Amino acid sequence: MKNLISDIPDINSLQELTDALSIAVMAGIRILTPSGKLLVHDNRYSGFYREIFRLSPSAAASYEQFITALCTWKESAFHIRYCPVTGLTNAMIIITLEEVHAASILIEGIRLEENCLSDDRYREIARSLQTDETAYLDRIHTLPLLTAQRLNHISALLSLVTRHLCRLVWTNKSLKSTVNSLEDQESLYRQEKNILEELAERDSMTGLYNRRKFEDTVSFYSEQRDRTICIISADANFLKLTNDIFGHEAGDLLLQTIARIMDDLAKSDWLVARCGGDEFRVLLPDTTLETALDYCRRVARNCSQDKSLTLPLSVALGAAEWNSETETLLDCFSRADVKMYQNKTALKHELRIPNYIMERLYDRQVLNKEVVENTAEFTCTFALYLKFSEEQAREISLAAQYQDIGMARLPESFVIRGQSRTEEETSQVHMHVSHGYTMARQFDELYKIADIIHCTHENWDGSGYPNSLKGRNIPIEARIIRLTSDYMRRTHPTVRGGYHTAEETIQKLREDSGRIYDPELTSQFLQFLQERA
Repeated sequence: MKNLISDIPDINSLQELTDALSIAVMAGIRILTPSGKLLVHDNRYSGFYREIFRLSPSAAASYEQFITALCTWKESAFHIRYCPVTGLTNAMIIITLEEVHAASILIEGIRLEENCLSDDRYREIARSLQTDETAYLDRIHTLPLLTAQRLNHISALLSLVTRHLCRLVWTNKSLKSTVNSLEDQESLYRQEKNILEELAERDSMTGLYNRRKFEDTVSFYSEQRDRTICIISADANFLKLTNDIFGHEAGDLLLQTIARIMDDLAKSDWLVARCGGDEFRVLLPDTTLETALDYCRRVARNCSQDKSLTLPLSVALGAAEWNSETETLLDCFSRADVKMYQNKTALKHELRIPNYIMERLYDRQVLNKEVVENTAEFTCTFALYLKFSEEQAREISLAAQYQDIGMARLPESFVIRGQSRTEEETSQVHMHVSHGYTMARQFDELYKIADIIHCTHENWDGSGYPNSLKGRNIPIEARIIRLTSDYMRRTHPTVRGGYHTAEETIQKLREDSGRIYDPELTSQFLQFLQERA
């Protein structure tokens, strides 16, 4: 409200209004903001004073002080003051709206009967202004002689006109604000509508299009039988395994990584969608089967090269080109789906997941590959020495090789060399045995040795983990592995540091016999070592 007059968009119209009012009342009219800023140029009558003051800077300064005092008068909405500098009368009208000062109207250069001077007095004023006396007096005589009552009528008219003008401006401003608000709301509504429409056709986890969008697009293209269209069916491998072993966050990351690779390699006019679970589909308009198969190869390659996950990143893919003369697009998808399952079966035989997990542990330097492989071979030899069958010896050897596979569940910060672990971290490290048991049960090749893996870190006196088994309650296969793996870790360099001599290690085994190790097995193991030596 305080800046209402300054918000008038058409200043030219305001100038025309003040010029007309100035001619009508034959006096200078100036409209000011509440702060005293002049909104329009000097008109015919107010300009006269600017000209005569040009020759007398001191008079001009005195006149401006007079005007400033007039503007700051707050005791009434309309007040009249005689101006000794010009010998004429000025009036100030304060316009308020909603009890707020909206504008001021200055009327200057009025000959008021009550303040009328003699010609001699006007000549004296002209001399003080350093202007021509005759010209000044002629100018004074052109001004109408008004009574105070007449001036009041004029001021009432100007006040009414200006007040209505201000109200119109205020109303216009309010309407403009309302319109802007409605436009902002409409813009926000459109944005929200676009977002909701986008969400309605997007998969929230991967950001790809969803099944609904895919099916709508298939319906759209089903009528365009003159176009070359391919469809790809894709299925993320090992999602359930990832969820079961590493949790659903890891499973989500697997899907997101595959989605990113598929989307990055797709052309802009292709539609890549996640249609639920581990299922992905791609619709490729104006694309040949050769191009679709090349896309499948590049997706498979980029997935195989991504080593960011603990399990291998793999996706089975199948592609088919639509024969619009003999089948529907859904029939085409069914053919692509069959090829995808054929690819999935082939990948299942190619990828040995336990080996991949172990290789990742070697890469992260959680385990030493040479020590693990030597321990497996050494354990097999000792089992045969103990008269186990070859099949049993191979099973014990396999358990020795994969006994620490559960380490894959631990964050990398737990295996930094030289880093002392907190009690909580140590407890979590001990959980790797239970993790290894859970993981082994997921794989056909390790299922039979899961129980052995679960007991490989138990101690003869019951001080081991995870279940504090004691004595012969610990499977003999696990007791064998406890001996052979500790011997190999001590006599070979590992990721955690240096190693000991055979003599020092044998002495340590003797000392811990009956506490960590089965005493009878320890004796047989030492005999085995002696015979090997």
